[in-house]
Amino acid sequence: MDKRGLRILTFNWHEPYISMLAQTGHSFDIVEPCATGGFLRRWDLSVRPIPQNARIVPWKTACDGLRKNLYNIALCHNFADIALVCDFPTPAILLFHNRLTGELALGGNTVPRDEYLSHVSPLARRAVKLVFVSSAKKEDWGFDGDVIPHGVDVSRFGPYAGNILKALRIGNLVKERAVMLGFDLQERIVEGMGNTLVGHNPSFPRSVRPACFGAFKSIVAAHRLYLNTTVSPYEDAYNLSMLEAMASGVPVISSAHPQSFIVNGVNGFVSSDPGELRLCADDLLDDHALARSLGVEGRETVAGLFPMRRFVMRWNRVFAENADCAR
Repeated sequence: MDKRGLRILTFNWHEPYISMLAQTGHSFDIVEPCATGGFLRRWDLSVRPIPQNARIVPWKTACDGLRKNLYNIALCHNFADIALVCDFPTPAILLFHNRLTGELALGGNTVPRDEYLSHVSPLARRAVKLVFVSSAKKEDWGFDGDVIPHGVDVSRFGPYAGNILKALRIGNLVKERAVMLGFDLQERIVEGMGNTLVGHNPSFPRSVRPACFGAFKSIVAAHRLYLNTTVSPYEDAYNLSMLEAMASGVPVISSAHPQSFIVNGVNGFVSSDPGELRLCADDLLDDHALARSLGVEGRETVAGLFPMRRFVMRWNRVFAENADCAR
C-alpha cells in the first residue's frame, strides 16, 4: 500500500456506514445501485454528506475500472453486489449488515434456511474475506470471517439539549421491517405520547426527513429520549441509530434483548414489559436531570464499546491483508 492509500469500489446501501469507512483514509468510488423496483438508490444527503475522499460513479465507470484492474478492492454489502464483481480480477470483500434470520423473516420465511444458504454460499466463497458488523450476525450466518463492530466518534454528536418533550425513533421502512425493528411494540409504547419518527418511511406520512446531516444531529440532540425496540433473534440489541443517539447524550429506553448492554437505570432503561417502558419514558419526560444523567452514562458506554479508532484499525488491517496492490 502506497502513501496515497487504496482505491476501493463500493455500493451505496448504507450512507452512515460508508461514511465511517471513509475515515480509513482511502479513496472510494461509490456506485448508486439498482434497488428493488428498478430505481437507483441515490446517495441521501439528508443522512450524510458525501465524504471528501469519495465520489459517486455510474456503474459503467465502475465496470470500466474493474475491467482495467484500477481498483485494489471491491467492497460488497450483499450477494447482489458480489455477483456483479466476482468475475473481475479485483479482490472482493463481502460485508454482512444483517442477520440471516432477519433476512429470511423479511421474506416471509418462504425459503428454508438450508436452501437459501446452499444458493448463496458459492457467492460467499468468491470473496477473499467475509466481514460481519457483530459477533451475533457472524454466528447467525455460520460463515467464517472477521467481526468489526461499528465505530462511533462521539465528538461528532451532541451536545444534548432534550428540550423537545417527545420520544425519538429513527429508521427507514420501519413498518415494512417491523419483524426486525419492533414497530408494533413502538406504537404501543408511544400511544398518546408525543413522538417523532425520522427516516424514509413513505407508508408513515408523519415521518421526518432532515435537510442535511447537521439538521439530523440537531433533531436527535433536541429530543428528550430515544426508543429502541430491535427484536431478537432477527436483529441485534442495537443499531447504528441507537448508538448515535446515545453518543448525542440522549437517554435510551429499550426493549429487552439477550445481547443488550443497557443496564436498567444506569445508562438507560430496559424492560420486556411495554407498560414499564412507557412509565420509564414518562419519567424521562418529567425529569430533565434524570434524562441528562442517563444520557451521560450512555454516551460513555458507546465511547467505550464502539471506539472509532478500533473500527478504522481493523478495517485497515483487512484492507491491507486482502488488497491487490499490484497497480
